[in-house]
Amino acid sequence: MISVRRAAALALPLALSTTVLVGSAGAADPPASVEAPAPGTCWNLTYEQAAKGTYTGVPVACTESHTVETVITLEVPKGMAAEGNDSRELVAWLDPQCQTEVNRYAGISDPETTAPGTRTWYFWFTPTQKDWKAGNHWVSCAAGSVPVSMNKGPRTVPVTNSIANSPGRNKERTFKTDAYGLGRYIARKPLTDMAANTYPGTTGLQKIAWKFCKKTVGSDKYFWYGPSEKEWYQGWTAIQCYATGKK
Repeated sequence: MISVRRAAALALPLALSTTVLVGSAGAADPPASVEAPAPGTCWNLTYEQAAKGTYTGVPVACTESHTVETVITLEVPKGMAAEGNDSRELVAWLDPQCQTEVNRYAGISDPETTAPGTRTWYFWFTPTQKDWKAGNHWVSCAAGSVPVSMNKGPRTVPVTNSIANSPGRNKERTFKTDAYGLGRYIARKPLTDMAANTYPGTTGLQKIAWKFCKKTVGSDKYFWYGPSEKEWYQGWTAIQCYATGKK
C-alpha cells in the first residue's frame, strides 16, 4: 500500500460570454437573464478553451466531431451565490455534484465515487462576474472527452457520438509514476464535509485515503493523491485512488 500526495489536475473556471443589455432611453436596464446551454449540447473545444469556462463559438451536432457535452445546470443557493462565482464554498459545493452528474449522464453504475474516465472528465462554467451580480447564479457541468494517459498533458480528444449512455466507450484513465508504476484512476472522494476546515495535511488525508481507496480498489495494490494546501483553500478536496497491477 503506497501513499503519495500530488496536486490534482482539475479544470479551473472562469466566465461565460457577457450579455449586452439594451433598454429604453432614460430607463434603467433590466437585470440580465443569461441561460446555460441545454443538456446534450455539444461543443468542439480544446482543453484550454474548456478550462477557461467559456463556451467558445457555436454548438455542433453530437454526430459531428466534438470534445465537450453539456450535462446539467445547477442553481446555486442564495447565500453561497453572494460570495461570487469562484469562491471556495462554491467550488467545494459543485465538485462532487458535477462529477456525479457527468457519471450518471454517461451511464456509469457507481456515479458518486467512480473517477472521471476518457469521456467523463468534467468541466464547469459560470456566467461572468457582471452577469452573476445581475442575478444569474448557476453552474453548468459538462463532460469532456480526453486521452487515456494522464502523462502527456491535458488535452481534449474529438469524438463523433454522444457521451450520454455510452459507458462502453468510456475508459479508465491511467497515470504512470517512476516510483509506483502504472496506476488506473479508479475512484475519487471529495471531502465536502471537511471543506471549511483547516487543511488536514498529508497525515490527515492519509487516514481517509487508506480506508477509502482500499475499499474501492478492493486490494492493497494502490496509490493515492490528495489536494495540495493551495487547492484545499480553493475548494478542491477530492482524494484520488489509483489501482496498480492487472485488473
